[in-house]
Parts: sequence; C-alpha cells; structure tokens
Amino acid sequence: MNFGNVLKALNLPDAVVECAAGKVRSPICTLEAPAQWFGFPPALIPIWSDGSRPTYIGYWKHWFVEREPCFVKMYVSSDRMTTEIARTPSQLFGVIAMMAISLDDGVTPDLEQFAARVGLENLSELDAVSLKTGDDPKGFPKAELFQKTTPLDCISYDSGPYTGEFPNESACGNWWETSCSFEILSTNMRVPDDASLPGWFDPAQEKTTLFEEFMSAGRLDYAWLTLNSTGWSIADARRAISELQSRSNDKVFNSVVASWLSFADVDAGCY
Repeated sequence: MNFGNVLKALNLPDAVVECAAGKVRSPICTLEAPAQWFGFPPALIPIWSDGSRPTYIGYWKHWFVEREPCFVKMYVSSDRMTTEIARTPSQLFGVIAMMAISLDDGVTPDLEQFAARVGLENLSELDAVSLKTGDDPKGFPKAELFQKTTPLDCISYDSGPYTGEFPNESACGNWWETSCSFEILSTNMRVPDDASLPGWFDPAQEKTTLFEEFMSAGRLDYAWLTLNSTGWSIADARRAISELQSRSNDKVFNSVVASWLSFADVDAGCY
C-alpha cells in the first residue's frame, strides 16, 4: 500500500506520486518507497521511509486548519520530531539530490537518472554548493532553488526572514492554535504571559478524552491537532480519525483516512 493516490488527489505533481509509489527509484539506497510502517500520525503522507534510523520524508498537511502544507522529515526514534525541509516539490527533489551528493561524494549516474525522471535541472549548481557546505541545509540557500520560499530547515541568520507557516521561534500570533506537538522543536517558542498551551501539547494529557471534548464542541481543528500530537495508541487513533471522517464532507480527506487506516497496524503500538 502506498499514498500515491492521496498525493495525486492533493494535486501533487506526477513525479512526487511516482516517487511515493516506488516507480521512480531514489538515488539514496536506504530510502524506500512505498514507505514502511513505523508508526506516524495522519498529518504525514509518507513518500519515503528509511528503516535504518528510522525516519520518514513526506508531505505534511493539517486538515480543518489554515496552514500551508509542506514537505517534512520525521525522526521516528526522536519522539517523531518533525522538521520542514521543503516547501515545493522541486525543493524536495533538491534536498534528496543534496543528500545523495553528500553520501556519494558527487553526482552519480543514479542521481542523474533520478533528476531526469523528476525534472530537476540544476544538479551542477547543487553539486557546487555541496562542495562548500556539504549537506547542511543552512547552506542550501546558496543555490537558487532554495532562495525563494526558503524552508525553515534552511533558514539561518544570513538567509533572510522565514515566510512560511511551520511553527518556529520567530512565529507571531497564536501559533499554538494551528500546530501540533511533533512540530515544536524548541523550548524558546513565544507564548504570552496571559496565554497557555492547549492540552494537546502536554504529553501527560489523556488525548482520547481531550479529543472527544473538542469533537463535542464542534472544534474539528483542535480535535485534529490533538490526534496529531503524542500520546495515542494506534487502536484509539484509528477510532478517532474515523470519527473525524464521519463529520467531514471532503472526498480527499476520505482518501487520506482510507490510506492511513490501511497502513496503521495496531501491533505497532502507539505514537
């Protein structure tokens, strides 16, 4: 089972869909597609998995919440910490290329074939940048591909301000109302003295109870963010996403739910 049908329904380019289906081979031997199940919340639509760490690279989309979707890397063994690595499909392929160049110490025929299949045209520039900064994302904006709509993972003091919507230390407004716990990587996130973080950020909070409270109040957005925060057994998460589906009237969301349920093995325990 793969998430290619979901990515296609979300109008992602065919190259992304084919990568997720394993029809386009990754130039990195440890990246597998279709992705394997190591346990992940339904906000993640996996494209590749790496069982040696394990990690996921995939599309990150919040439903019932006004947020820009993006591409992320999720570190399963680090409490599923999730970082924004790309904001466009081209940047995603650029990230994969930079990883491959670093691993293989240059551009290989496999990478050239991958680039041709996905339409990545600036391998020589990426290779030149990698000679200076390696695979450090903070160096990626030296390449034109990453100079506009720069992903959060690539932001540094000299790269210009971050213009995306992934939660970060410089985030303004009530960022906690549109974010989940897996996205919060820093303890320095700004929270006004007269505000407090919602319960879904508290790992000790009983998530099923909180979810039901939000569902009863008609707050599908808060229920979704609760479902995509730590503290769920897979069995409870399966019931919760089915309940959300019953309250939704979105065919694409139905496709997400169907794919996640077909993937979410209760024997995997929890997330």
